[in-house]
Amino acid sequence: RSNIHIITALTMAADSLHHHFVLPGQVLATSMSESEGGFLRGHGTYIELVPDDSADHNDDDMMGDTKQQGGMAGTSKKKRSSGWGTETKSTVMQMDDGNEGDKQDENDEPKDLQRGPQRLIASVAGTVERVNKLISVIPLSPSIYTGQVGDLIVGRIVGVGGSRWKVSLTCSPPTASASNGSMKEGQLPLSGVNLPGGVQRIRTSEDVLAMRSLFREGDLLTCEVQQVQKDGNLILHTRSLRYGKLDNGVLVTVPPSLVGRRKNHFVTIKGLTSQSNDAMDTEEGGEGDVDVYLGLNGGIWIQRTIPSEWENAIRADQDERAPLAETLQKLRHRHATTRVSPSMRESIARVRNSVECLRLIHCQITPDSIEIVARASVDQGIRVADMLLPEMVIKLTEGTRR
Repeated sequence: RSNIHIITALTMAADSLHHHFVLPGQVLATSMSESEGGFLRGHGTYIELVPDDSADHNDDDMMGDTKQQGGMAGTSKKKRSSGWGTETKSTVMQMDDGNEGDKQDENDEPKDLQRGPQRLIASVAGTVERVNKLISVIPLSPSIYTGQVGDLIVGRIVGVGGSRWKVSLTCSPPTASASNGSMKEGQLPLSGVNLPGGVQRIRTSEDVLAMRSLFREGDLLTCEVQQVQKDGNLILHTRSLRYGKLDNGVLVTVPPSLVGRRKNHFVTIKGLTSQSNDAMDTEEGGEGDVDVYLGLNGGIWIQRTIPSEWENAIRADQDERAPLAETLQKLRHRHATTRVSPSMRESIARVRNSVECLRLIHCQITPDSIEIVARASVDQGIRVADMLLPEMVIKLTEGTRR
């Protein structure tokens, strides 16, 4: 009869756990490893052994402790291999990232996991989701980007080989990206890029050997998600003339949740550069406009707008029947090799700090919000170097909270 009361109490506690907000380190459930009724570990959780001094508590004390911490316990007395108890092959203090390749062999399982009670603890801040015995924590602000077909990506090349490039979705350097996990990398196949001059033909072994002439490790690029595989890996492409290698600009990384999906992720902020009488500024800085590429993976690229005079000059020097891809490649080469004027550098830095201000207050990053902060800094005469001071961040972002 006492077992019935315990099971009833556990059922009520399980029902009350739905959609509760939890913090990292909060206990979600407790289970004896030698008993039936344990809970399965889901995303955003990890398993921890209960200290020895609390292992001798009876069932009532265990239920009382877990209720105070917002958790619950399972204490029925039969063996079960499917629970996260005796035969569950999971490591202590290891976050669940959705991969099942980290399971230990049964013979190599630590002896400490075979005896004593275990606790299921939240590893992220979010809401609890329970499906039968599976308990997961859905983070409020996802830190790992999960792509969809058609998404714009601002990434970094971290590997070349096997007729494809590896693209870091976190824009991390090649040395740091190796430890971030495959879920943060996309694959850019050789068939998904434009060949020099816009030539359309089947890729050959010579193209494979010349892959580093297109992109090499450390290069930044814009690309688009072409396919999402069943395991979550992303297949990318740069076949559109808008995509390609990025040069002569600045990269800002923000949480992916701050960049929403829009109809156009290539935006231009006009008129941030003051007029100058210096002919060099007009030639190198163009019209003073700044281009912003909003990557849905959290990478934001900022560069000067390519002046229309450059395109007119290139078209005047080449054949009228020349393909558009060849013209755009010459424009990108001139952009990469032409010095950025001091006034344009200040405008780029101002837009960059505007994005940082929005990130610091966790505000949605849109073309309108970026322009509001940048215009406010110009109108109030705030130096670029002072924009990230705490009092200035609050002052500049006031327009985004109206």
